[in-house]
Amino acid sequence: MSIPASESRRDDSPPQRMRRAASAAVASNLFRGTMNSRQQIHTDKDGRQSSDDFALRMGAAMQSEERSTNDEDQIDDCSDNDIDDESIQQQQIYERRHFLHGMLAAGIATAISTTTIEPANAYEQAYPLELKATPFNEVETSSNSLSKLKQERITQKKAMVAATQNELKNDPLGLKLIPGSSNYGLTIFGASTWALALWFASGSRSSPVVTPIANLLYDESKEDWLADRNDGYFGELPLGFMAILSAVFVFCGVIADRLVYFLADGDAEVSLQLAGVSVIGGAVWEVGRLATKEKKQTRQEYERDVILYQEFEDFANKRIIVGRGSCHRSDVVSAFRRYNPKYRTAESEQYPLSDIELERILKAWNREFGSRSEMSSAGFFSGIYVDAEADVFAPR
Repeated sequence: MSIPASESRRDDSPPQRMRRAASAAVASNLFRGTMNSRQQIHTDKDGRQSSDDFALRMGAAMQSEERSTNDEDQIDDCSDNDIDDESIQQQQIYERRHFLHGMLAAGIATAISTTTIEPANAYEQAYPLELKATPFNEVETSSNSLSKLKQERITQKKAMVAATQNELKNDPLGLKLIPGSSNYGLTIFGASTWALALWFASGSRSSPVVTPIANLLYDESKEDWLADRNDGYFGELPLGFMAILSAVFVFCGVIADRLVYFLADGDAEVSLQLAGVSVIGGAVWEVGRLATKEKKQTRQEYERDVILYQEFEDFANKRIIVGRGSCHRSDVVSAFRRYNPKYRTAESEQYPLSDIELERILKAWNREFGSRSEMSSAGFFSGIYVDAEADVFAPR
């Protein structure tokens, strides 16, 4: 069928070509019938389309994409330069935004319709048992009455106190405890822990109870360690006497454990816990005594300190000038080692002497015979200095 040339020229304008392309896209859409039928089904009384028809919107999206594709094909095939590409792109962007806005609105509407929002409570809806009345035919117990629960606890507490008083009268030291009972293991561990705590707290081998007990069991003329202890020195204890001391402190631990046990109304766990804390405190106290040298010295250590002090005093009278100048501690230590050849090296096997021990002797001498000034943080003493001219081995 041939079309007249005038009619062809009349209908070949760009708007006519756009309309024909859109009609062809709608006719070629496979979902056209389905979309129309579903649109009729999902239309309410007001003529508005339902927002939860996902398939309908997907079909519309595909239709818009095909329409845009056909439009582009028609524009490519068209040789007319009057078609505005920018207007076509804006139309495509508008359709895509419209589709996304519809999808978002549909999702929000679905979430609101399916979610049940419960009102928030400012206070927890829980009430004491006393506010709930007990039924007439139900007996009040500790599970449904708070007053009954308090009364039951008071009764148990009174029974525990009475049992503790009875135990205090009949078995104060816990000698009648049956092995395997609930308090048997706690009592054994509690007494042992209390014995260890008392051993550390009293000073271990330097305890003031060691010497009186040793004098009762041993003869001073036959035991050198006992003679040293009676003279104020430290003496090593023999193994047999250590066993006797262990038994004494275990007995003291049993007394302490039972005392705390009865004060806690028969709670053996409280006594054990308090004994553990006491052991830690006593151990820290013992380490502090060792660090501060509060422990008594042996006779040999005391005699060595006396000899060292006399030798340093002889050196100071000949090498140290008091009243002016200043010197560093290292100068005094080096001069003393040159003055006494047997202390030339600090690691000597026969006469060991460290720099710290020499510094301690220097401080004691300076407080008594020197300038009576304390050593500075840099190690300098003011008011005293070493006479280099009197030292033969001093560098010139």
